[in-house]
Amino acid sequence: MAEAILREKTNHHVRSAGIFASDGQPASAQTLEVLEENGIHHSHQSTPVDETVLQWADVVLTMTANHRDLVKQQFSAYADKVYTLVEYVDSSCQKAWDQLQKAYSQLEEKKLDPSANQEAIQALKEEIDELEKKVSQVDIVDPFGSNVMIYQKTYQELNKYLELLVKKLDNKDRE
Repeated sequence: MAEAILREKTNHHVRSAGIFASDGQPASAQTLEVLEENGIHHSHQSTPVDETVLQWADVVLTMTANHRDLVKQQFSAYADKVYTLVEYVDSSCQKAWDQLQKAYSQLEEKKLDPSANQEAIQALKEEIDELEKKVSQVDIVDPFGSNVMIYQKTYQELNKYLELLVKKLDNKDRE
């Protein structure tokens, strides 16, 4: 669905591949219905993620953190260009991730310091919990096997983040 929506929004070269996809399967009836409702014709056939697709791509965007992590594990040579769509386009996610890494470093330093204040350590742990919640909210709902209403909600969510992606890509093209 994301590929079809993105093709409607941009002239950038787009490919879709799935971590659990079988080769050559058509899009689900629900996907096609929602796309048609939104004036998008699509004759998609699934393709599994492989090294060829990853070599071709400048950036690899997954819909969920789980899929992102699986791609990074299976194809570690390409890990530096794999993100979820949400974390790639939402600068607040990157900011939260940077803050989380800093907080983890500070926590480790305080744990090694015998004179460290336990209240400060606890405050850092609470900050880490909050930041982990922020960075974990990077998934697009996977509608697979759901009814058309869920596919429609996924379409709306994708549409929102793909608009942000197009703006980001267009800005990069201008640089």
